[in-house]
Amino acid sequence: MPLAKFPPKKRPDGLSTIVTTLGLILCAAVFPFWSATVAPPVHLSPVPAPGSTVYGNDISWPQCPRRDGGNGLPGPQDSASFVVLGLTDGGSFRANPCLANQVESVRARHLWAGAYAISTYPTDAELARHGGTGTLTQRLRRVGAAQAAFNLDTLARVGLRPPMIWVDVEPSKRTPWSAGADRNNAVIDGVIAGYRAAGIRAGLYSYDRAWKAITGARKMPGVPTWVPVGLASRSKAAARCAVASFAGSKPRLTQWTDDVYDYNLTCPGVTGRAARGNLLTVGAGTGTYTPPVPGLMGTLFEST
Repeated sequence: MPLAKFPPKKRPDGLSTIVTTLGLILCAAVFPFWSATVAPPVHLSPVPAPGSTVYGNDISWPQCPRRDGGNGLPGPQDSASFVVLGLTDGGSFRANPCLANQVESVRARHLWAGAYAISTYPTDAELARHGGTGTLTQRLRRVGAAQAAFNLDTLARVGLRPPMIWVDVEPSKRTPWSAGADRNNAVIDGVIAGYRAAGIRAGLYSYDRAWKAITGARKMPGVPTWVPVGLASRSKAAARCAVASFAGSKPRLTQWTDDVYDYNLTCPGVTGRAARGNLLTVGAGTGTYTPPVPGLMGTLFEST
């Protein structure tokens, strides 16, 4: 996860489904992830030493209680320094209904927090609603920008503004990507442009086979990447940092899994002195946003 797994359909009682964000631990929570009741933090998280590798988890709807349609999987480990939280429940224009509770727990543990959101090719209804007029390329770019705006609204509701959002680009059975790479790339370009217009950087999460099928193996060397290595080891994930990613640049994050946890690590160049101007969320309010210093921990994550 963020592999595009979809939550089960709603049960008759109307309960719905779940997804993920990121940070550095000051204290451990011993209660279940989704049930934390916390006071807001009043200080910045500690900053990892320059050059160090930092470990964390990403979470999604499977971490939601079964009563809410999730799988009841465990939340971030006590050893995690960051969490990447999903803003969607497996598709575009579908908010993660458990995000607010997950954010409360992240704040309780004072973790560095990041976010990702799945983007998909629009349905006919989504294209009609968000695409406007003009060429198909123009309309698809507007749909992508609308996906970004939807996710930014979701972040605003929970009081977070991470300096970067990861755009999850993977195959989707529910809303398949088109057979045309140019059309798919127009959606992705619109999503990235939507985030940039809001002053937030965009990164890409994908893997070689999926990226090639969807984008035609497009190279985007200026865009940060997050690369999964699947059912593998920490050492394999660390080694992947040295290899060019699906989009051409070396990864900022890599991920491996054991089918219970998704583990992540930062690649060289990510850790260091955080930008003091990064947004600090306190309770429901927010501070003043200042673009983070490039190449440092604050470039990717918000301090909570």
